[in-house]
Amino acid sequence: SLASEPDVLLLDEPFSALDTHLRSQIEQQLLARLQTYQGITLLVTHNLEEAYRFCEYLLVLNRGQALAHAPKHHIFEQPKTVDIARLTGCKNFSPVVVHSPYQVEAQNWRCILNIIEPLPPHLTHIGIRAHQVTFLAVDTSLIEPTAVNTFNCWLTTTSETPHRMTLYLKLHQPPSSLHDYHLQVEVLKEKWFSLQGEPLPWKVFLDPRRLILLVDDAG
Repeated sequence: SLASEPDVLLLDEPFSALDTHLRSQIEQQLLARLQTYQGITLLVTHNLEEAYRFCEYLLVLNRGQALAHAPKHHIFEQPKTVDIARLTGCKNFSPVVVHSPYQVEAQNWRCILNIIEPLPPHLTHIGIRAHQVTFLAVDTSLIEPTAVNTFNCWLTTTSETPHRMTLYLKLHQPPSSLHDYHLQVEVLKEKWFSLQGEPLPWKVFLDPRRLILLVDDAG
């Protein structure tokens, strides 16, 4: 494809049928070749990490409509709408009720959250990415009773990959079933090995700097 020096190169999920080792090799070769390619490269993919590695700009499509077009850092850090956040991998959402310019109630999570950035017009939801939920020291004497955005949580169930664990957590009280949870949290195996031996409840901190303020376009 590159030998004919095209103006535009279309890569339609080029790595989808490759095993992990071969995918990494081909990715590195292609990235090196594209450094000297003078045309435009359009990469179509459902793999978020792949898009992030290859592309400086992202066009987010949903049901045939363009939802966003911006530098990748802007789209991942400030997705603006529920659909964009979901398509960029955010797993935790809740509708909100605004209590003040810097405080909202997350209805699904049944908690009050302090916010440090100005609320956008027509705010409907709040989100946080699964890898950005923080576990605090289990020793409750180290934590203020009224610590901002800090909540007791219980483990409902887990999902395992070779290097990571997804923890499904219920806030405020123990779960009643395997489907009774509020948050999905992703941690490395090393963190999981140290965490699983600690008594419940654990404590999670929803950092105001990590909370994503969103508008539901469907609404």
